[in-house]
Amino acid sequence: MLRLWKQVEHDMRAIWTLAGFAVAFLLVGSPALATGLAPSASRISILVERGDWGSARTQDIETVLTSVADVLVPYFPQRASSRVVVASSKQGPRVLLEKSPDGAYLVLLNVQDTRWDQFAYQFSHELCHLFANSEHREMSGGAVARDHQWFEESLCEAVSLFALKQLASSWEHSPPYPHWKDYAPAFREYAERLSGETHRHLPLNKSVAGWYAENREVLGSNPYLREKNEILATQLIALLENAPGSLGAIGYLNLERSSFSKSFEAYLESWFSCCPEEIRDFARQVISLFTRGDHDGTAVAVVTVSGGHSY
Repeated sequence: MLRLWKQVEHDMRAIWTLAGFAVAFLLVGSPALATGLAPSASRISILVERGDWGSARTQDIETVLTSVADVLVPYFPQRASSRVVVASSKQGPRVLLEKSPDGAYLVLLNVQDTRWDQFAYQFSHELCHLFANSEHREMSGGAVARDHQWFEESLCEAVSLFALKQLASSWEHSPPYPHWKDYAPAFREYAERLSGETHRHLPLNKSVAGWYAENREVLGSNPYLREKNEILATQLIALLENAPGSLGAIGYLNLERSSFSKSFEAYLESWFSCCPEEIRDFARQVISLFTRGDHDGTAVAVVTVSGGHSY
């Protein structure tokens, strides 16, 4: 992360200098204002910098990313006033832990041309990291703490699929521009294509608990094993779709900075404890995934109940 920041720091200094002029332009004469896309108290402010976006215009990218944020932010009202600067980078997609001097988040995307489904897929994943308080991760020995990062990656993959489907419904009824309505099915089709990939599904008769028991060591050592992250994401998206209001529980992950150094069991319990009662159900159901035995009758319990909580 530090190495990446050094690579972009020089260019980003110029970006932050220009950002003030860009915001001023938005306030006095941006075409986005004419279409009702100006940031408001309940809408994340998104600024897309010029870069290697192929044939896609920065104004259109901002419109798409704002649309993505609009389907997610209602679940995370505490983030409604956040500001995000988006830059094109071969190092993306990722969100940097370091903010700009004026407090904006920096998100790097690696997409070109008018692949709005890809823009939505990547950006919703990075927004999820922001919602999940990833900036609370502390530096240790010159590196960012990655304890249980694999779980956050799986959550963000699930949120990406959720966002694609929500965006499809949104654009079918109220697209940013009338002629973009025909693109709405592409979001749903992309989500369904990803969800249907064979590697995203657990083996027959294998529970999440059994799968995790077999993979916890490798997940702990490398949080970016995408095919493994995507297996859990398939289980999580099913929970989100059955109780979409529970999505807001993700906003209470990583609130306790000390939770990173705890066991995975304690990490999940910290999340559950931080959640308000009315949205705890999603965290409760996630925990239950890790306590169920395999379908063949094998008893597996990799998360134990403690502290008097009832899951």
